[in-house]
Amino acid sequence: MLTFDFRKINLPSEPKVLDVGCGEGRHIFGCLHEFQNIFCIGLDQDIPSLSKCKEGREFFKELDSKATVFMQGSVYKLPFENNSFDLVICSEVLEHLEDYHAAIDEIYRVLKPGGKFLPSVPSFWPEKICWSLSAAYQNMPGGHVRIFKKNQMISEITDHGFNYERFERFHGLHSAYWWLRCLFWKNQDSNFLVKIYKKILEYQILQNPSWLNFIERLINPLFGKSIAFYFQKK
Repeated sequence: MLTFDFRKINLPSEPKVLDVGCGEGRHIFGCLHEFQNIFCIGLDQDIPSLSKCKEGREFFKELDSKATVFMQGSVYKLPFENNSFDLVICSEVLEHLEDYHAAIDEIYRVLKPGGKFLPSVPSFWPEKICWSLSAAYQNMPGGHVRIFKKNQMISEITDHGFNYERFERFHGLHSAYWWLRCLFWKNQDSNFLVKIYKKILEYQILQNPSWLNFIERLINPLFGKSIAFYFQKK
């Protein structure tokens, strides 16, 4: 389940890619599927997520290469030299950070001139509904500390030295799932509606049905849970 369309990105031959806050590595594996002769680094602070990345390497071993590394680290102090990467991905990370401007500065530093920067954050109004339905959702340890607006993201990231290219919304079916979880927060794990909806999403991820994907593409512009941006370093 990717939050970016890598088919729309032009990268040089043998590109170097960094995924900041890589989680369980879904975008790293997406890049390996799309690009040839690629060198990928996935960086995250969470050790259990990085362990899942190793499991993913076994599952996607036909895509994996020896030039794929997962490592622990902080977005505030990226352990790389200036102008190192052709593409930096930062999916669903900035909304967690107290000083996201410092993180964007670090990403700018390690990205090559002309390199691509792909951040994504929760869409404003689907996220606003989650906050309205559940204070516990809003106050989870390590949770979201802000809600970004589209134009705010574009303005602030261009102020850091990037050219804005476009945006897209993804995961429209996931918004209602999170609304249900927030509505039934205290018993969400046992709630019938939440469990049924989760099975629908699992079916979509595992079976990739064309009819359900078509429905999601239709509703993404209005209900997309995530908003993805495409920038280029000047």
